[in-house]
Amino acid sequence: TLLCTPVRAADDVPAGIQELLINEDGVTYDSHPSAALAADGSTWVAWHAYRDRKDRVLSRRIGVNGELNPVSSVSEADGIHGPPVIVPLAGGPWVTWSTCTDGRWSVRGRRFSHGVWEPDATLSTAETDAIYPTAARLDDDRLIVAWAARESKHFRICTRVLARDSWQPPVMLSAEHVDAYRPHITVTPCGEVWVLWDEYDGSNYRVRTRAILPRTGPVESVSPEGEHCLAPTALATSQGLYAAWLRKVDVVGSPGVISQLHTLQVAVRGADGWTMVIDENGNSTAAELTHGLMAQIHPQPVPTGGYLGRRTKPMLIESDGSVWLLWERKSDHRGRTWQVSGDLIGRPIQEGRWGRVVTLHHGLIDYHAIKAAKSPAGRFPMLASQLPRRMRRLYHRIRCDVRNTEDFEQDRWDGWTPVQLPVTDELISRHEVSAVETRFKLYWADLHCHSRLTADAEGEPDELMYYARDRACLDAVVFTNNDFIYDVPLTQYEYTLSNFFARIGTRTDFLALPGYEWTSRVPGISDAQVSDPSNWTPPYRNKSFPNHRSIIYPPGGGPLLHYPEVGNDIAILNAAVAGAGGITLTQHNAFVTTGHPVEVAMELTSGWGRYIADRPSLFHQPLNRGLRLGFVACGDTHRRAPGLSGALTGIYARELTSEAILDALRARRCFATSGSRIILDSRANGSLMGSELQSRHGRIRLTLHIIARRPVLSTTLIRDGQELMTFGGNGRRDQRLVWEEKHLSKGTHWYYWRVAQTPATPDLPGNLNPAFGHLAWSSPHWIVVTGPAKGDKRNAE
Repeated sequence: TLLCTPVRAADDVPAGIQELLINEDGVTYDSHPSAALAADGSTWVAWHAYRDRKDRVLSRRIGVNGELNPVSSVSEADGIHGPPVIVPLAGGPWVTWSTCTDGRWSVRGRRFSHGVWEPDATLSTAETDAIYPTAARLDDDRLIVAWAARESKHFRICTRVLARDSWQPPVMLSAEHVDAYRPHITVTPCGEVWVLWDEYDGSNYRVRTRAILPRTGPVESVSPEGEHCLAPTALATSQGLYAAWLRKVDVVGSPGVISQLHTLQVAVRGADGWTMVIDENGNSTAAELTHGLMAQIHPQPVPTGGYLGRRTKPMLIESDGSVWLLWERKSDHRGRTWQVSGDLIGRPIQEGRWGRVVTLHHGLIDYHAIKAAKSPAGRFPMLASQLPRRMRRLYHRIRCDVRNTEDFEQDRWDGWTPVQLPVTDELISRHEVSAVETRFKLYWADLHCHSRLTADAEGEPDELMYYARDRACLDAVVFTNNDFIYDVPLTQYEYTLSNFFARIGTRTDFLALPGYEWTSRVPGISDAQVSDPSNWTPPYRNKSFPNHRSIIYPPGGGPLLHYPEVGNDIAILNAAVAGAGGITLTQHNAFVTTGHPVEVAMELTSGWGRYIADRPSLFHQPLNRGLRLGFVACGDTHRRAPGLSGALTGIYARELTSEAILDALRARRCFATSGSRIILDSRANGSLMGSELQSRHGRIRLTLHIIARRPVLSTTLIRDGQELMTFGGNGRRDQRLVWEEKHLSKGTHWYYWRVAQTPATPDLPGNLNPAFGHLAWSSPHWIVVTGPAKGDKRNAE
């Protein structure tokens, strides 16, 4: 049992209270809490709740003596609702959140007054999509709300003030032609109101701010120019106005692994503008977020896994006369996602310089600061949760004390160096081919990626969409966040938000499609029921193994089915995907094919491993059983590098549209690479890869044209699961091969090519494969011989 001390506004805590659980009596999966101390010393908490494919916003008051009032529903109807922000005013708290109705996102607000929730109000305008709301108290009767509003194809930061029960007109703060996200509001002791946000300029994110009350000031730059900075937070104190943010640097580690180095920085505003807080050596890095977030690459690769807390969210508080930067980290770098808890780390700013880093709390995850006045005695309140179990996440109110800490030591993370993206040497001009009097263009796609909307992954959905387009230079991407993993469901809000970014991220030169990852596990013993929950509940009994699928929908989207909610029955999934016009791809190094028409391809390799090299029979057996499945490669990135995680799919399509790309995947006009943009043009009697041909007398002519990024080492032709012939590359980058069969035996035969470039790139542990791997595999050809066998004579060139 975790013992967590409750708090109130005063320094002393009533005797007899040893543990305070916020939501123990609920039945929903709870997340994204917001909490604030009211003037009377009570605490108001609001959170996002999910159950039975429906989102809700819930709230609860905690009395000064620790008494828990009943949980109340803030959102009036079940639907698609986002995380809330709660702000206490004199007459009662306001809660704001985003909701999606009929495809349109809006910001809602609702006040608790005289013991009841008043009708909710729509705060955003009808002609915009509004997401990422936040709010702050101006005084006893005034509230300010901010959000990101999409207007004229760009997101802008919009604010609105409530004054004496009347909402003033919305005001746009950010520039018209730059996308701005994640606003944060802070109010200074003298009543100035500042709004911060991050915005994407086509190359990097940067943190901006603007004073809006008592008068509107100019837009100011907070983060250093030319750096990639986002997710700002701020704190206004008597010592000054402080801003913190997450800084990212693209890095590469031998042998060619691309990742991101995360650090936290803080600046303070003075008479001459914003000044970075530095240490005694002039270093502006407040924290290196490497342990438990970024793999070690030197002296040998040591991967890390997932974490169910917040590894990249800075927090600021004022305590014991100092401003503190807080963040959390995964306690055990190699800990398994569903077993590992976190640490709350802090660093004070003392006399304008960074002080010593300390550990303030450990044993919980998902730490959130409770909005409160400064705590002169050194103690401050927080919310944090236990590890999720059985679709429940229990939140505690805890007290941390800056005078009772543990020493903290930052480990060294060597071997990573900055890299400029995109890597232009790896890019190629658009390749085109003709087949059956049709012209096809070659497009590059990563069809299985994750964002922070997956429980154990990181990266904002908008940020990673830009990464795929501008840094990885993909033509197409699909973010397939897990439907249910580690007792954590993908909520309707998260699923709808991800698909919203797919819709608005699509352009004439870039295609994003909606989807998700069906994360089911099936038993590995014959007498176990597929629907037995112990298959998918840690520690995964019945020798269960993953049977995941990437679900890819057309732009209109399709239903989200959590596999526990449908008894782990993949037949229900296939029917739903078919009804929506979508497709599925197998995933990983363990799966069971179904033979359903929506199942069009197998994932041969990913950023986690080269599955077909380790278990070729897993991929050959479905083909031997007569299934017609293409070959794809997907990054499955959890380390924020879509398109650069060591796996790409080449797709031959008529044009870059959803219809053409989905048709190409259904027709198996695709091939898999371990990251390199090597071009494979595989033909059977002139038909492109993926084709099925009939032959009366067993004659077939196979050709392969290779245009490699590096010298070709070897090319192997596989027939019916057996290696038929290996051709030397002779160091060429452009090579044409021919193989002829003149007397194939009666029946169905299938062929594919495996190409290896030199030098070889290693298969590293974890989600760590090099960005530009050396291998490629064409999708199979199927040859159906209808006549009698006359021998097995072959000629090759």
